[in-house]
Amino acid sequence: MGPMPLSARNWLASTELGNRFADVRLLRAGSRFTIYAARERLAQRLVAVKLPDDNAGSWLHDVLAAEGDVLAAIGTHPHVIRCYERLELPDGRPALVLAHCRGTLHDAVRADEPLPADHAVAIGIKIAGALEAAHRIGVLHCDMRPKNVFLGESGEPVLAGFDAATRVDAPEPRPPLHQLTPHTAPELLEGSRPTTASDVYGLAATLYELVAGRAAFRAYAGESPASVIVRVLSNPVQPIRAPHVPLELSDLLTWGLAPDPAERPPSPAWIAEELGRIAHRQGWPRTRMVAS
Repeated sequence: MGPMPLSARNWLASTELGNRFADVRLLRAGSRFTIYAARERLAQRLVAVKLPDDNAGSWLHDVLAAEGDVLAAIGTHPHVIRCYERLELPDGRPALVLAHCRGTLHDAVRADEPLPADHAVAIGIKIAGALEAAHRIGVLHCDMRPKNVFLGESGEPVLAGFDAATRVDAPEPRPPLHQLTPHTAPELLEGSRPTTASDVYGLAATLYELVAGRAAFRAYAGESPASVIVRVLSNPVQPIRAPHVPLELSDLLTWGLAPDPAERPPSPAWIAEELGRIAHRQGWPRTRMVAS
């Protein structure tokens, strides 16, 4: 790693920022953003501090500012990651002070072990509500996948990863910030602009992975993302056939993964409502969707 992340860590723990943070450590380093875990001295709470990586272009400063704007507009939704504050480091880089989380849904299923169907459905309803809240303020998430659903300190799922988000009415969609993955809708893989339907696809792909224990189009463990993406573009998804998965749940996820955007369910809220009906018919605990 270059010198800038090290400097950022020092700054976060220095008097230049009011000596606000202690126990600063690197959580994640990427090609665009770096995330540190820290403890706020005054509030005595764990936080995650996200800032542009040292090798990233200055345009990512605007991207991070836009992410802060989106999180501020969504507000204190219980299933969207909380942004406590925006900072500026001494070198001019912006930073977001976010709620600290203890892992992702990707971590929960990476051993090819599916979640219990009732648990996955409850998570699906909550995250569908978070996605619907973003849509209702005119924001598309554009990177809906298990790695962007975190588990908060209380264990509740929260949607993160809004650095790839875009406005529905954006005159020119920007190039995708994230690596194209098996959860990316086929129309986006082919270069079309994102829509509500592409977020619906990402939601269905995420739930499919939770329920099946593997990505929808993955044939075997360790298969390269490129091979899976080829299958996304050329084959229909295989329904989930497992004793613990109700047929109607499998059918709903297959519908959400339709290749044609016009053939998918109309909104995350619609998916949440249908998941709620499935849970009721199965006698599972009721989960309420929060969309605002």
